Amino acid sequence: MPNDQPDTVEGNGIDRRQIMKGLGAGGIIALSGCLGGGDDGSDNADIQFLTMGVGDNIQEYFEENNAQFEEEYDVTIDFTSVTWDNAQQTVNNRVDGGEAPDVARWPARWIPQLVGKDALEPIDDLMESEWGDRFYDGMAEGCTYQGSYYGAPWAASNKCFYYNKDVFEAAGLDPEDPQLDTWEDMLAAAQQIRDETETPALGLAGADAIETGSQYYHYHWSHGADLIDDDGNPVVNSSEAVDALSFYADLHLEHEVTQSSPLSSTRQDIRQLFETGELGMVIAHVYTGLNIDEAKENGEVDFDYGIVQVPAGPEGRYSLNTIDAISIFSQTEVRDLAEDLLRFYFDEDRHFEYATNKGFMPTIEAVGERDHFQDSENWAPYIEAAQYARARPKLSNFNEFNNRMVQAIQEALGDQKSPQDALDDAQSDLEELMG
Repeated sequence: MPNDQPDTVEGNGIDRRQIMKGLGAGGIIALSGCLGGGDDGSDNADIQFLTMGVGDNIQEYFEENNAQFEEEYDVTIDFTSVTWDNAQQTVNNRVDGGEAPDVARWPARWIPQLVGKDALEPIDDLMESEWGDRFYDGMAEGCTYQGSYYGAPWAASNKCFYYNKDVFEAAGLDPEDPQLDTWEDMLAAAQQIRDETETPALGLAGADAIETGSQYYHYHWSHGADLIDDDGNPVVNSSEAVDALSFYADLHLEHEVTQSSPLSSTRQDIRQLFETGELGMVIAHVYTGLNIDEAKENGEVDFDYGIVQVPAGPEGRYSLNTIDAISIFSQTEVRDLAEDLLRFYFDEDRHFEYATNKGFMPTIEAVGERDHFQDSENWAPYIEAAQYARARPKLSNFNEFNNRMVQAIQEALGDQKSPQDALDDAQSDLEELMG
């Protein structure tokens, strides 16, 4: 089952056996089955390929395909996987020590920091060619920074909107035609669930956690608000932003349609409430449906659910995307070979095999159009949502930025400050942070 860690598409898929092996190598796991060349597995390698979190469910995929690449290109690959806990430090240490890999598969959110070190090669020629046109626009955009592409989108996760059909039926709503196109539609349904059932209508994240921002930004963007402007300056307190945060806070304070304690609820908390049939609606990943299906097969839960697009606001509809990219490092001496490796792994059949084995959104449109995704009640809405894809802004200090936004959300949701005051104070602090 895929992991939905907040900051990466691919979480820690390493099993204990691999972890112990990795600890013996300072947290680095070399998949010996992928290595050619000398006994040390690296000195004689022609290209170094660094990855993160290769678990048992995907190890064989890399072993087989790396071997095929080695044979086709008459080279050897030094293929290394590090645990997610060590990943960012490992990358920085290797860059700073002049031992950067040639290619790495990693979270796109790290791009700004590495570009700041002149550690990445732009791949505009590739991404602006027919080869790059195959990717979903929003996912490709997630690999850009300061006008250039610094990676190709390797894997993605996005969001849709779940509703509990049993709860809808109990509330007198039509479970097969839920009428959840806009936030106002969602509020109307939530009010009816509030009035007609004992089940909390809507899951709202408000805890002091990075994912609270991820849940809220759907509201923010769909009201026409933004987080930064084209020059990278904070713009979090626009009138549109105030409208968005007011609506978000009022769901709890005025309309009382949420679970009892949004301020102590993380995204995971409300997802788990929904997965156990104890919540009417929630924004969530595809994993939620897959988890429910598995639980139903095991006799652990017994309810039906539906998936629709995240409701639209006055200025549009968005689905938050998290992107893992594959990038080429500036220290490489085998740039052409690195591009060959990208072309090899983004072969459509190979990409389809990866997406289905790993359980993540494909990033190539033609792969997303295959029956496996289009005919699945779980996957099809997420493929459709790719057209609304939007990533968090790429800032070298995004975690600090996001934490300040979460504070503003909490201040409004806790009725400590008006949404206007909460966002004005956040704007002031962010200007200082980014000044």
